[in-house]
Amino acid sequence: MATQCLKITVSGNVNGVGYRAYVKKQAERLKVEGTAQNIEGGDVIIFACSSSEVLDEFIDVLYEGPKEASIANVVAEPLVAQKDFRGVFRIIG
Repeated sequence: MATQCLKITVSGNVNGVGYRAYVKKQAERLKVEGTAQNIEGGDVIIFACSSSEVLDEFIDVLYEGPKEASIANVVAEPLVAQKDFRGVFRIIG
């Protein structure tokens, strides 16, 4: 399976509700590597790399989030240049 990398922006009530920890847990469960971090404006930006099938499932779980979160939108964009996250998923910041 070929590895694909995405830049995913999640908006809504996703700061201060455990959303990044939820993302990390799901990424580790699905064996997705990458990062998640809060960005200015209250969104969370995620860089994720895996097979396209796994990334499809990962995006699906991003819409769920922890019970305190309220997801308004999830936008995924393919990255032209592959990133090397050394096989792990990290929370930044």
